[in-house]
Amino acid sequence: MMPSEVFYVNITSPDQSSRAATAVSNSTSSLAYVNSHGKLRWGYRPKSSPSSARPVTSQQSSKIHRPKTAAVFVGKTECDRVHQLEHEPTRRHNLESHLPLKKAKPPPWQKVLEAPLVPFQTGPGYILTRSKTKCHVTIKDEFFDPVQVDNREVSLTLTQKGQSHLDPERDQLIVQLQQQISDLTLYLEEERLNHKQTKQRAEEFLRDKLDQLNSQHRDHVRDLESEHAEEMKKQKQLIEQEHGEIQSTLEKQISKMVKEIEFLQGAFESYKSTLHSETVDKLKAKEDDLRNRFAEEKQAALHDLKTKFILEKNQERANTEKEHRKAIDALRKENKREMDGLLKRFSNAAADMEKMKKCTAELEETKSELEKVKLSYDMTCQQLASTTRSLTDSKVRLMEFEERFQEKVSQVDDKYRHRLQELMTQNTELKRMFVQKCGELYNEKIHTDQQMKQKVKTVKETMEILIKSKHRADVSVVLGGPPYLSRTGKSRPLSAPLTREETQSAHQTAGNVELPTKHEEFVSPDINLDSSPKAKELRAELLSSHGDREQRGFFKAT
Repeated sequence: MMPSEVFYVNITSPDQSSRAATAVSNSTSSLAYVNSHGKLRWGYRPKSSPSSARPVTSQQSSKIHRPKTAAVFVGKTECDRVHQLEHEPTRRHNLESHLPLKKAKPPPWQKVLEAPLVPFQTGPGYILTRSKTKCHVTIKDEFFDPVQVDNREVSLTLTQKGQSHLDPERDQLIVQLQQQISDLTLYLEEERLNHKQTKQRAEEFLRDKLDQLNSQHRDHVRDLESEHAEEMKKQKQLIEQEHGEIQSTLEKQISKMVKEIEFLQGAFESYKSTLHSETVDKLKAKEDDLRNRFAEEKQAALHDLKTKFILEKNQERANTEKEHRKAIDALRKENKREMDGLLKRFSNAAADMEKMKKCTAELEETKSELEKVKLSYDMTCQQLASTTRSLTDSKVRLMEFEERFQEKVSQVDDKYRHRLQELMTQNTELKRMFVQKCGELYNEKIHTDQQMKQKVKTVKETMEILIKSKHRADVSVVLGGPPYLSRTGKSRPLSAPLTREETQSAHQTAGNVELPTKHEEFVSPDINLDSSPKAKELRAELLSSHGDREQRGFFKAT
């Protein structure tokens, strides 16, 4: 037998201990009720039954046998085959109850506050300890041992109380339950052993499989590495051969291109010298002609404008002087009157006013000087920043030019070559366009002259016809109004206009004596090449742009 197990039951008062005892008796009576009615059903029993399982009746069992590994259960027997399957430590670990059977110890400071417990021996295996606030009950193994009672005493107690404590059906049910629990524990242990064996087999199988896969993977990786090394060797050999072939072809091309560049550079130098001499001669001749023409046209235009502006300004000056003199005389008279009146009123404040005017004038002058100084300071700061930026930019550009001087020289030569070709093509195109525009202008001038002559001729013919008809019919040549407008007399209104429409019509017809007549306008030519300033400006722009382009080409070539 194992040592006695202790159960602690906290009861705050003696009345609660009696209630707990009544609850235990009620639970046992409910078990008997279920057994008597036959409503308790269990699952199927396992096929293997223990060989040492013996049916125990209430008459044969003088003492309740508990299993050594399980917790305290009433009426539970031990299975003999458990010892064959597993040892005691593992069985204790698997079947031990996880619920705490002992109460935790109170903290040490609580011992000082609480009163000491006093034990009372109330019965066999039942010890009661009490204090003022708590009540503990200790139950030992002796409490579960059956008490030997004579039949006479039992009959006396049954007659006295009128109740029978011995129930054979309940004992039979407890025996059945003990047998089923032993079968279930055996079945559980067998399943655990089977599970351990299957787990070990699965681990061994998986370990072998993993080793096999690792070996296959290593072999595959080794084959791939060997294939990759062979392919790398082949690729290196092919690349080296191709590199040698490409290098030889490039060296041949470079030598060929160097020879071509030398030949083209010599040809370009000769062409540049000849073109330079030709362009210098042409530009000098054209510059002389253009300067002479420009000076003559400029002097003529300046003389005309000067005479025109002088006459206009003289006339305007005379008119403004007359009006100004009149206004000044009137203002002087008015100011003299006002000054006399103000002097009479404010004779004392005149000196203060003069001082204040002087101070205000000086203050304004100082403010203006301060603003000028600020503006000049801002301008100098901006100039300094711009100069520093330009200096850094120029330094960077200088470094770049020093590093890439040869490349820039070659680029400039290529640009000059292309630019000279473009200038030559532009020169020929401009010549062609100039000739075309001159032809168009000449044709336009001829066309306008013909139109003018035709119009003058038609006007002369109409005048001759009118004069002849006048002599014949003795009618004045003065043109009258249009035939569709009839002359009607104007009626003067008796009163002033009242509505908005009447006022508008009165303003429009104010001062009209005769009906308006539609005069035939003289149609002037659209373009007059001799006197139109647009034609002169176009001609000057064409000549100047042509001259500038030739000068730029000349300077770039030099």
